Amino acid sequence: MTHNLETKRPSKLTQYGLAAVGAFALTFGSTLATPVVAAKYDIKIAVTTPPGYSYNVGLEQFKKQVEEGSNGDISVTIFPSAQLGNEVESGKNVQLGTLEMTVISASNLSPFYEKLQVLSVPYAFKSLSCAFDVVDGPIGTEFEKELAERAGIRILSWYTFGMRQLFNSKRDVRTVADLKGLKIRVPASKMLEATWKTLGAIPSPLPFPEVFNGLQQGVIDGDALPVASIHQFKFYEPAKHVSLANVAVGMSTFVVGEKFLQKLPKEYQDLIIKAGRESAKANRDAEASTTVEAMTFLKDQGVSIVEPDLDEFRNALEPVMNMAKESFGEDLVNRVLEAQSDC
Repeated sequence: MTHNLETKRPSKLTQYGLAAVGAFALTFGSTLATPVVAAKYDIKIAVTTPPGYSYNVGLEQFKKQVEEGSNGDISVTIFPSAQLGNEVESGKNVQLGTLEMTVISASNLSPFYEKLQVLSVPYAFKSLSCAFDVVDGPIGTEFEKELAERAGIRILSWYTFGMRQLFNSKRDVRTVADLKGLKIRVPASKMLEATWKTLGAIPSPLPFPEVFNGLQQGVIDGDALPVASIHQFKFYEPAKHVSLANVAVGMSTFVVGEKFLQKLPKEYQDLIIKAGRESAKANRDAEASTTVEAMTFLKDQGVSIVEPDLDEFRNALEPVMNMAKESFGEDLVNRVLEAQSDC
């Protein structure tokens, strides 16, 4: 017996449905077949400064170099504007291993390794470039090695935030006598505390993120920071007097936790160390250009900018230089001075 099977044409609705499925497959098939692979390692970097600041410029270069160099195996996230806490807190978290990396000033890092305070000695450096010669040379290498051994924090590179210039809300400072009674904010540095006390000012410890409000509320009268920082953080609004005193070099460090670093494959350790070193140039170049821009901007804003007698300041601070020699050893201080002989 023969059975005739009737073949029916698909309805238009069915045809449209099949066509839609086919189009979806053609359009998205490759995406579904190759899902996005998550990074194997995540790096969080805490920094107290906002995007565009010289620190952040260096960090952005580091991020790009590491993510591209690892083919996406390492993800780098930068948390600016003190989102993860102030510098001291971030330094402690790097040591504990709850944070991978941060940028922290040498003075704020000094509680982990006291010798770093020698970098804050007033007039210890002839210039910013001379300071780079010191930290990029044998002395810097020595500091890096000892800090890693003692605190488990490794310095990848030395950043800068420029020369510390005095600014305040009260008056122009042309002579040492003009400083008498001014409340000047200091970070965690015995050297800077001794500096302002010796000059007749009142050293007032205050975390960096609180400086603006401190100036507005009269908790402090001033601070000593580079002109780029005075511009970037709008300190010129409550403080209209800037004195180009070149008090000290603003030296910072880009650090990584040793525990975290040692967990990575050797090739990625090398990548991070190399990228960290190379990011310093981006930071330093950005600082130099923003300093020029900031000087012009501050003058346009009507900020009073004066140049004091630096020899008077330097001579008045001789006791602090002697204190440094007693605290860190005359040999170390002399080595810092001698390392600048060719710059």
